Amino acid sequence: MNNRKTSQGFAKVSLKTLKYVIIVMVAVICATTAYRFGSQIFSSEGATPPPGTDLPYTISAGTTISELADELEEFGIIKSSNVFRVQSYIYNVRSVTPGTYNFNTSNSAEEIFRILSDGPEEKKEEKTTEEQ
Repeated sequence: MNNRKTSQGFAKVSLKTLKYVIIVMVAVICATTAYRFGSQIFSSEGATPPPGTDLPYTISAGTTISELADELEEFGIIKSSNVFRVQSYIYNVRSVTPGTYNFNTSNSAEEIFRILSDGPEEKKEEKTTEEQ
């Protein structure tokens, strides 16, 4: 009878210990994932190291930031569409003007959002022509 109580006590302690180990492991995994995601959001690196590759990209009318993020990731201009979506809120870019843009695979998110805010190449050419 004494052995049975000892075995039951050992089992209870083992289960409690296992529960705490699992909780700690989940907390470490969540913290690591959150840190990596946060690091990517505030990173100033492009998808590739400089000098990168220049890629003209045409945005059609009605394209959302989410659609744009997926396409830019597909073409290798950005590393992660999820990070790009969050960054669009940080850089206060909620919509894009249709037209052709020139991106470089080494552009940081800040540079990409500046390019998007400046507008498509056609509008830049119109402004230059008007000034002359």
